[in-house]
Amino acid sequence: MRILYITPSLQHPKMRGPTRHYHFLRYLSQRHAITLLAPTRSAVCPEAMNEISSYTERLIVLPADDAADGSNGQAKRRLPVARGWIGASLEHRRMVRQMRRTVNRLLREEKFDVLLFHGKFLLGAIRDCRDLPVAADFCDATSLRVRAKMRHVGIAELPLQAARYLQVRLLEQRLVRRTLHLAFISCRDREAVLGPASRAEVIPNGIDLDYWRRSPRAPEPNCLVFTGVMSYAPNQDAALYLIQRIVPRVLRSVPDLKVLIVGRDPSPALQEQARRHPAVTVTGFVDDMRPYLERASVFAAPLRYGAGMQNKIQEALAMEVPVVTTSLAAAGLRAQNAEPPVCVADGDSDLARSVIDLLRDAPRRAAMAAQGRRFAEEQFVWPRSAARLEELCVAAAGRERNRSQTERETNS
Repeated sequence: MRILYITPSLQHPKMRGPTRHYHFLRYLSQRHAITLLAPTRSAVCPEAMNEISSYTERLIVLPADDAADGSNGQAKRRLPVARGWIGASLEHRRMVRQMRRTVNRLLREEKFDVLLFHGKFLLGAIRDCRDLPVAADFCDATSLRVRAKMRHVGIAELPLQAARYLQVRLLEQRLVRRTLHLAFISCRDREAVLGPASRAEVIPNGIDLDYWRRSPRAPEPNCLVFTGVMSYAPNQDAALYLIQRIVPRVLRSVPDLKVLIVGRDPSPALQEQARRHPAVTVTGFVDDMRPYLERASVFAAPLRYGAGMQNKIQEALAMEVPVVTTSLAAAGLRAQNAEPPVCVADGDSDLARSVIDLLRDAPRRAAMAAQGRRFAEEQFVWPRSAARLEELCVAAAGRERNRSQTERETNS
């Protein structure tokens, strides 16, 4: 097939951010001709660009900067507040317009069998693609994350989050109406968008099982670890919640507790909380997460809101670290035929009690470590996930061919 592939960012392991579509691109390029269109907000290292180019017949990268649209840049200079929300909105609209022009030009110049689309907020870029079948990697339910966040914000922020929820929900509904060929990252996200009766495809993230493999190093006693990008709001909330509400309860029973909060871009508020608690260390950016996971007796992920699949928990399971997490996070890991081998608890007391019980039970920790690795090996496999996405594209393209054939037969 000839695939027009649109993603909201260029993805590569050497770049910050997700790699879901980097792995899909590698797999699909083995049998299909791909034109990849993606914006980028930062410089791409030559090694990453060369590798991505090798997987594509044509690579089009659109820089997200003012230089591409002088009038927009002038508008920003006239509006001092444009550095905030207004600036982001103007930039987003400019990028969508630029992408739509590029997509329309590609459709005039070339023939594609299917459009593989990811990026709900770029939906306007494919507004004119009425004759090209679409397979959409819906991925996670953004509305689910916003709705859950509304339960944990102050009353002053609530109207803003409510407006955000309505905006996102409307966008999700537009994408659902755009195509029947949808894929979600988890059953939980699919249900949040389409309801419990949906049979839409579920395609989880994979994981590099060779990389995320622990050495013979033994865990440290009573060492609690939480990892992630700390500028991501759900991670910051979970880290603060862990320090302020759970750690003090655990310390009453485990006075020699060590807590490691590992990941780039911790906020000043998070660093200040760590300074107030001698048991807690906030590392900031580290080159390699694996040594910290190897130190962990327990991985604690008290996420109170979010959506999609938690990569940090995938990594902990693959590294044979027993996990304590919330029902919300565990639901994102649930496979269609298997429950994740994690300890699930909600609320301050239950989460603290679960951590304490697990720290005190070495045989249970060993059993959960082995179960976690097996679960990762069985469920988080990139080639299997990519094959499901390929089947979705084939189904979308085939449906369009069948429709065209039926129309020709009817008119003959």
